[in-house]
Amino acid sequence: MASARELTAQYVDAYNRRDRTAMRELLSTTLEYVRPGGGTLRTAVEVMAQYERGWAVLERSRVVVRDLMESSDAILAEITVEGSLGGRSAAVEGVIAHRWHDGKLVRYRYYSDPMPEEVAALQPPRSGA
Repeated sequence: MASARELTAQYVDAYNRRDRTAMRELLSTTLEYVRPGGGTLRTAVEVMAQYERGWAVLERSRVVVRDLMESSDAILAEITVEGSLGGRSAAVEGVIAHRWHDGKLVRYRYYSDPMPEEVAALQPPRSGA
C-alpha cells in the first residue's frame, strides 16, 4: 500500500495533468471535502464536478508542494497554486490536509490565502446558505 505522502503526490500530479480518471480513482466514493469559502462536498461525483467548474474558468492551473509533513494516514502540505485566469497569471499560497484510508482520499481540506474573485465565486455553497 502506498504511503500518505505517495498518495498525495499521485493526486497532485493527476491534478496538474488534469487527469480526471487518475484523480477519481484516488477518491473514496464518500468523503469530506472542504475548500475555502465553500461548503462540504460528500461524494466523489460532487468533488469532480467542482474541479470541472474550476478548470472551465482557469486557463492553466498547477499545484506546487513546497513542504509536506506526514503522519500515518495523513499529510499537511504547504502549497502554491499557480494559474492563469483571463490572461493574467496568479499564485495563491495555502495548506492542504489529506487523510487516506485503504489508498483512497477520505478527507480533504484546503486552507488558502484569498483566492482571485473569479475562483472564489465557484466554491460550493455552505450548508444552510
